[in-house]
Amino acid sequence: MKKILFSALMACFALTASAQISEGAPSAKKYTTGNRPTAGTYGLYIGAETDLFQDLPNTGAFHAIPVVNLKYMATDNFELRLGMKFWKQRESFSGSMDANADKGVVEETQKTKWVNADNQFRPGFAYHFTKSNLLDVYAGIEGIVGWRRQNVTTNWDVDGQKGYQNARNRNVQFGAGAFIGLQAFIARLPLALGLEYGISTVWDGALKTRNSFKPDNDTDAIVTYTADAAQLPNLAAIGIPTNQAGAAAWDSMKARKGAWGNQVRLTLSYYFNR
Repeated sequence: MKKILFSALMACFALTASAQISEGAPSAKKYTTGNRPTAGTYGLYIGAETDLFQDLPNTGAFHAIPVVNLKYMATDNFELRLGMKFWKQRESFSGSMDANADKGVVEETQKTKWVNADNQFRPGFAYHFTKSNLLDVYAGIEGIVGWRRQNVTTNWDVDGQKGYQNARNRNVQFGAGAFIGLQAFIARLPLALGLEYGISTVWDGALKTRNSFKPDNDTDAIVTYTADAAQLPNLAAIGIPTNQAGAAAWDSMKARKGAWGNQVRLTLSYYFNR
């Protein structure tokens, strides 16, 4: 009797265990690792490039990163992007003084204004190859359209004799580039930290600087054009006279340049839905 009862209990246990294995859900824990954006997701990103401070030691100027960077996932793998940079710096000075009375000069006033502006649009797109919610590999292209403006004007009045000196440069830029990138999505946050490497070419036109000088009321303004010595070959070596800054003065001129380069960009992206 005991053997029969034991055999029956074992049979019931086996049937119950079999039913649990075939019908039960897996009990393994799921660990979340990221939060990948999908179609319809927008993003804001910061891209700090390696040439950001390249002119800082020599000129005190820096290449400002685009202040507005937008991303839009048109599909789960296709991304549209637009970088916009609007940067402007102004300085001004004004003063007056009693000049040398021995030379018959009683009073002198002077005002100087300096403006430096850098504006740029960078439209582009990228294709994302992986579908992982942790690491993302992508590649894309972008265009470059921009313009820069530098203007320095000094006005003076010496005993009623008014004059001015002005240097103005307006430069346009066109270019294109290709890049590859890798970004990692941070936990369940809508953030991604990435690294991009790209090559690009940029064409700079209208590099000439227009110089206008009028010393007093009785002299007509003199207009000449110069180019930054760094943009031109060694002028003195080919017999062209230059000033102390190494730039020749011309009645008319054209100056432009094109260059290829590569750079690394560190990115931080924040994704959201409308």
